[in-house]
Amino acid sequence: MATSRGEMKGILDFIFYKFHYKVLAFVFAILLWLLATNKEITEAEIRVSINPIPTGNYEVVDYSPKEIELTVEGYRKDLLILREKGQVNVLMPKELSLKENGKGRVELKEENILLPVSSAKVKKVNPKYIDVKVEKLIKKVVPVKLEATGIRRNLKLILSPNYVIVYVPEKRKKEVHLVKTEKIDLSSIKGNAEIYLNIVSKFRVEPDRVKLIIRTKQEGR
Repeated sequence: MATSRGEMKGILDFIFYKFHYKVLAFVFAILLWLLATNKEITEAEIRVSINPIPTGNYEVVDYSPKEIELTVEGYRKDLLILREKGQVNVLMPKELSLKENGKGRVELKEENILLPVSSAKVKKVNPKYIDVKVEKLIKKVVPVKLEATGIRRNLKLILSPNYVIVYVPEKRKKEVHLVKTEKIDLSSIKGNAEIYLNIVSKFRVEPDRVKLIIRTKQEGR
């Protein structure tokens, strides 16, 4: 009996000898396994919605289908992120071959599909084409209006440039007479300064920001 107890004690001593080191080693091994799994290059089929991005003088009014299936290669963790986001941007060609009603067909090229993760690469797209309806845009030059509060009387404000180009559908060109800057509070400005402000518009604008030049007026002038 004593021998049996001694053997049992020896086994327990062996198991629990420096037990905390063994636990740490086990946890570390799991972390290494998870890291290796996340860094593993794999391939997956993922269904995503698409967001067409025009690169020419037109806007996309409608398109079909709204979802496509991608065969994507990349790190497992990045593919999980892509699956969770569920949306990709698609660059449209600068020039489109359209019918009189503004409808046409666009090929979905792998290199024009912009993924929200850097490591992933599109291997295959299904379907290869989408049908789009677009509206051509015209260029219209309009003035820029400064949206500011807290303007001191001794400040001279200059916008550069004070005119921008707006790309607007031809049937809506009469609706656009000017564009505005983002709002800014100038109450803390006491001397000369230069601030870049974004243009606020639902249409594409060039340039999309302007410089506000602030100068202090001399007394007596």
